[in-house]
Amino acid sequence: MSTSFVKEFSISSRTKRSAEEIKKAKDLLEKTYDEDSKMVTGVFHNVETAGGDLEFTYRKYKKDPHRSYRFEDGKKYTIPLMVAKHINNDTQHAKRIYGKNADGAPTMMTFVGSKRKRFEFLSTEFM
Repeated sequence: MSTSFVKEFSISSRTKRSAEEIKKAKDLLEKTYDEDSKMVTGVFHNVETAGGDLEFTYRKYKKDPHRSYRFEDGKKYTIPLMVAKHINNDTQHAKRIYGKNADGAPTMMTFVGSKRKRFEFLSTEFM
């Protein structure tokens, strides 16, 4: 691959955005940030291990610091909406079944599109 091709490709692959497009993107990001930062109250449940705790560090937006969170099963918390969404949407794993294949060797099957919920944060604000 020639150097000139690499230069041409890298230059042509960049998209130039107008000031108006940049302002719209920044406004949308700010609106999303404001929505995600709203505080919500709810109860944390450890679905995977009843009575278990969950501890993690989280930061969604570049301007936020890393924050540590610790949750105990069955307790009520007031947290930012983005953290509640993270608990409900990003703490799942694929369902798997272990068994034996046709040759009798141990095997694992993963069901694509099927998720097992590990933790959940249930809002008490709508009840």
